[in-house]
Amino acid sequence: MSKDEGIRLAPFIHTEKNAPYIYLTLIAAMVPCAIYGAFYYGLRAIVLILFCMVSFTLSDLLFTRLAGRGGKGDYFDLSSAASGLMLALMLPPDTSLITALTAVLFGSIVTKQIFGGPGSNLVNPAAAGRLFISLVMPTSVLGYAEGGSERWFMLRTLIFGAKGGEFHDYTNCSFPELITGNFPGSIGAACATCVLLGGFFLITRGSIRTYAPIAYLVTLTVFFPLSNLLKRGTGFGYEGYVAFMLSSGVIFVAVYMLGDLTTMPSRFTAGFFAGMVCALLTLVMRAFVRPDTALLAPVLSVNFMSFVIDFLMKTISRRNLRSREVDVR
Repeated sequence: MSKDEGIRLAPFIHTEKNAPYIYLTLIAAMVPCAIYGAFYYGLRAIVLILFCMVSFTLSDLLFTRLAGRGGKGDYFDLSSAASGLMLALMLPPDTSLITALTAVLFGSIVTKQIFGGPGSNLVNPAAAGRLFISLVMPTSVLGYAEGGSERWFMLRTLIFGAKGGEFHDYTNCSFPELITGNFPGSIGAACATCVLLGGFFLITRGSIRTYAPIAYLVTLTVFFPLSNLLKRGTGFGYEGYVAFMLSSGVIFVAVYMLGDLTTMPSRFTAGFFAGMVCALLTLVMRAFVRPDTALLAPVLSVNFMSFVIDFLMKTISRRNLRSREVDVR
């Protein structure tokens, strides 16, 4: 690859967009979520967002130097800042800086750099870092504090962390509260309105594939009653459906992770299948594990399978094409 060709994405991804453009539009799409987090949670959210973006970038740059890649600066493509911002938006507002740094280092070094840097990672670095601290440091990511003006100067939790709590029950929230994110949740993934605004922007810029997100949301809707039955043992219906869709972060996952041009399949049928699989895994897991684990583990699972799914669908398509050619003859 010549120096003027720019940074390539993973070998199984085909798109006319270059990496800097993709990540720049991704950052711009997440700006409404970041503004919401800053407005609702105050200075703590701002510090966490900036800390994750800067530390993710520094970690990538340092590891790049150690690995001998991108010596003339052509390596930096905003993917680090995008991953750091996405990770911060999924954190509870009372997350300590130590916990955030742990997630950043896992996402940067283990998930991204070991596999060759931006565009070569098999899974979403932000999702991997967030899931890692949920599994290894479960009590450190339960600081779902209320918003409010009095929270602007309560920075103690950034150093010492918040006292571990429980996940909130959002079924009693009104629809206006759910659609605007006016409830204790993660910094930027809870406001469905802001996430949808970002998704619309990505669609207009051509920086998202919509078939996996659509398949994901449709499958969640169709099979939600079965998930309720599995979770409760009784009751087959849509009770709690609206609260789940608007408060759990599934819209954030659909827009910013399942529409990713790097870690998701590039073909329509493969992406649609991956979205369905991710939704089914989420619905099953929500009955047995923590909500954040049930949300992110399926994403990483389909990320790992993306190359295989894409390859199989491509092979099937070619075989069907050859079969039609033979029939015509």
